[in-house]
Amino acid sequence: MGEKKTEIIRFETPCGRELFFPVATVTGNNPGPAAVITAGVHGCEYPGIVSAIRLFKELTPEEVNGSVKIVTITSTAAFEERSMFVTPYDKVNPNRVFPGRADGSYSEVLTYRAMELIAGADYHMDLHGGDMVEDLDPFSIYHRGDSKELNDLSYEIAHYYGLPNVVVTEKGGLWPDDGTTYANVSERLHIPSAIVEVGAMGVLDEPSVQKHLFGLKNVLLKFGTLKGEVSPVTPPEIFENMAWVYTGQKGIFYMNVKVGDYVKKGDTIGVLEDYFGNYLETVASPVDGKALFLTGNPAMKEHGLVAGIGVSEK
Repeated sequence: MGEKKTEIIRFETPCGRELFFPVATVTGNNPGPAAVITAGVHGCEYPGIVSAIRLFKELTPEEVNGSVKIVTITSTAAFEERSMFVTPYDKVNPNRVFPGRADGSYSEVLTYRAMELIAGADYHMDLHGGDMVEDLDPFSIYHRGDSKELNDLSYEIAHYYGLPNVVVTEKGGLWPDDGTTYANVSERLHIPSAIVEVGAMGVLDEPSVQKHLFGLKNVLLKFGTLKGEVSPVTPPEIFENMAWVYTGQKGIFYMNVKVGDYVKKGDTIGVLEDYFGNYLETVASPVDGKALFLTGNPAMKEHGLVAGIGVSEK
């Protein structure tokens, strides 16, 4: 018979800080594929975290074939300290240092142990959303590697999650995805994987939670882990990689576009001024595409991130 269980999995790190993962697992009454879901790799992206917890509470062993393992908050230190993007102990973005190292920094150990928790899955979803200063138009990202089978299955995760935009990234592309969860799960563990992004500005809102829950359940249905019929989804718009746009200097940034806007190469994304209101620079789009995420806060440090532009297919 199946079961539902929760556990806290703890590890020591070379820096002396304890690392722990809250893991919730539903094992079905019948055999089937093993799904692994990670949330909270960025600790202030709350709709993904809450939808992961709610999914566990709603699922029963009777409706599950195989198993669903959920890491409800991957970066608990970032969550507890309200540290956006980075872990508070080493100021490193975990989603840039996968697959990590057992003897590395706190974030490298975190990602190394997270990979261990994902290993053995038949497919994987990594739940994200707009962090405290990040506005976005919901999108999924998957890695394109040498295996057509893995590519196709990863695309199915992104597609059936039901979000309007899908970005394809690859090693050595416009935005290299080398240190990300989904690319390393695909390339190193040979498991289909996708990142799914819903939510904005660090806000916990019910519509975003519901979008995540629809996507989670629909993918679980598609892969046969949940019993029932898959819901049809509107075909997403596909983008070939993503251009990340930065300022050259620090200052106060005045945004000229909104999330979801289409831009042409050379269009003004915004204008940067100094602390006295003097013009410093105009930041332009380097590509034709769609504004999938924007920094929704005017404070910019030197080389400050402004936007992510999904590159339109030619």
